[in-house]
Amino acid sequence: MLRKLLPGVLALLILLSGAAVQAAEKAQSGKQGAAELKTSIPVNMDYLIYLPENYDEKEKWPLMLFLHGAGERGDDLDLVTIHGPPMLIKNGKQFPFIVVSPQCPKDQLWQPVELTALLNEIEKKYKVDKDRIYVTGLSMGGFGTWSLAAYTPYRFAALVPICGGGEKFWVKKIKHVPIWVFHGAKDTAVPLERSQSLVDVLKKEKADVSFTIYPEAGHNSWTETYDNPKVYEWLLQQKRKPEAEVKAAEKKAEAERKAKRAAAKKKKQ
Repeated sequence: MLRKLLPGVLALLILLSGAAVQAAEKAQSGKQGAAELKTSIPVNMDYLIYLPENYDEKEKWPLMLFLHGAGERGDDLDLVTIHGPPMLIKNGKQFPFIVVSPQCPKDQLWQPVELTALLNEIEKKYKVDKDRIYVTGLSMGGFGTWSLAAYTPYRFAALVPICGGGEKFWVKKIKHVPIWVFHGAKDTAVPLERSQSLVDVLKKEKADVSFTIYPEAGHNSWTETYDNPKVYEWLLQQKRKPEAEVKAAEKKAEAERKAKRAAAKKKKQ
């Protein structure tokens, strides 16, 4: 079933172009003054949505957000069904999730703020279990998976990034989120190192991360992954940790690190 987010569905208060600037009349030539931007940015996004066969029988359902790769960008939703869960659904597979598969416009990249708007809208319209929202994506969608999770680090229950990558500082924000990473050892489009470096940081942070490397796979490491029932079984076992609990643990860990540094400094004196 196809849905479309209409302009103005969600007001995104972000620092972007165009809008009324508070106190603009007070600006004076040759001087610097304070100003404030408040604007609403419309989000337009086409997407596919799948509801489980017995959707009406339950109060709420887990949700899986799927982010496609660069080759499926554009304005033709059929492209989204070339790979991954949308392809499997098209071929008759049933999932115990709500599955949302947006399409990224041509020549653009996945934008976390737009995907957040989409998820907010889906939560309003459908029976979503907010403690069991999962994100997965391949190639460009793998990068999108990492960046979206870092943008809203307390929203997701688990991640499955495939042949993606990102910045090392991103993953420190999501070390509390269970993550299962996949990559092909012979990938020349997105080298294995792009995933390996993030996994290394997570392991150093003692995060719940697993890394599956396909020794003979090139860039297409997603077909085998999405054909594996254990991936979906693993996802369904994951539940979002309460934000307050995560922040309390982070605060405790930081206090312990400070105490350790102070003790080491005192010992040297």
